[in-house]
Amino acid sequence: MIARSTAFAPTEPGVYRMPCGNCYVDFFHAPDGTERWPVPGDERTYTRDTVAIARHSDHPWERMYTLAHAAAEIRRRATTAGTPVHVLINELTLIVDAEEAAENEEIARIARERPADSAEVPLADLARKFGIDLDEL
Repeated sequence: MIARSTAFAPTEPGVYRMPCGNCYVDFFHAPDGTERWPVPGDERTYTRDTVAIARHSDHPWERMYTLAHAAAEIRRRATTAGTPVHVLINELTLIVDAEEAAENEEIARIARERPADSAEVPLADLARKFGIDLDEL
């Protein structure tokens, strides 16, 4: 299992979403040539084997894009479109703002439809909702 998990770990330095789907790791080579695998929020630095053993599942590793990758992609798109970089960034910002506004609207709708957390439900009502007869308990 250790060998199999280690075999599927990334070999190219970068930021990765780990197979658990919830954690990230920044894999890089230290100046002394050793591999480092820090996990944000965790003080320890892992090795390839410890990451593969401790953080595994059936999901594949997913390489995340770094700021350098994003900058190169923005520069490429601006060059292709013949648009100044700042104009393209403004356009991308408008798209993100619109998506965030739509998401915030959806969150507000769900919050309005959901009963208040502090609302107390009488035990009899709760029992009735789940088909429980309190007299039989």
